[in-house]
Amino acid sequence: MRRQRAIYTIIILISISFSACDQGGVYHEYITIEEANWHQDSILRYDVLIEDSLALNDFFINIRNNTDYPFSNLYLFLTTEFPNGHSTRDTIECILADKNGKWLGSGSGRIKDNKIMLQQALRFPLRGTYHFFLEQGMRNEELKGIEDIGFSIEAHRQ
Repeated sequence: MRRQRAIYTIIILISISFSACDQGGVYHEYITIEEANWHQDSILRYDVLIEDSLALNDFFINIRNNTDYPFSNLYLFLTTEFPNGHSTRDTIECILADKNGKWLGSGSGRIKDNKIMLQQALRFPLRGTYHFFLEQGMRNEELKGIEDIGFSIEAHRQ
């Protein structure tokens, strides 16, 4: 009985800590890159249902790379498809290492996490489902060292 109570307490504490970390989160998803080898033809898709077109939001790309990644930056192509069918396409450069080759971001050991701000204090123009597509924009057919790519939208904080 005592052990069962301890297990329930631990589960509740973990749940509270996860919910505390997610305050302000509108959307957050990581997609794992198979064998940390991102093929040029592999397009990542994130579907986001937006019900509030008045709220201000901050947009981020989250990159988890390992130290086998051969470059200091990562070019991405972001296609945004709006609920009305219109779409836009942007090129994004993500800096992952400084000019001396030191990895940026958090994490110790071989894995580094970078949270790259895309846009700040932006409103969605329409309610409905948005589709975000990410492609690697490097010249390599296969890009080694990228473990996961995340896309997140957070409520803007003043």
